[in-house]
Amino acid sequence: MSTTNRKSVATQQPPVKWEQKTAIPLSERPTLTVDEFCRMIGIGRSTFYKAVGAGDLKVRKYGKRTFVTQEEMKRFVDKMPFGRRT
Repeated sequence: MSTTNRKSVATQQPPVKWEQKTAIPLSERPTLTVDEFCRMIGIGRSTFYKAVGAGDLKVRKYGKRTFVTQEEMKRFVDKMPFGRRT
C-alpha cells in the first residue's frame, strides 16, 4: 500500500449510523417505528402486535415497515385504564 493510500484511508470519516443522522426529535416526527413506540409506551413487541390484532391500535405500513402515528399513540394511551391507588 502506498503512502497516499494510507493518508486517504486515514482521513476518511467512519460511516455515520442512521440514528446519528436524524436530528428530528421523536416528539416532532409524524410516525414512530414499532421499536420506538414500544420503548416510549413501555410494552413489548408481542403486546404491541396483540393490540394491533385486537384492533386496539391502528398501524400504517410502507412496504415491510410498520409505523404508528403520533395521533394513534395518543389515542392508544388515552384509552389505557388508570392504575389503582393503594
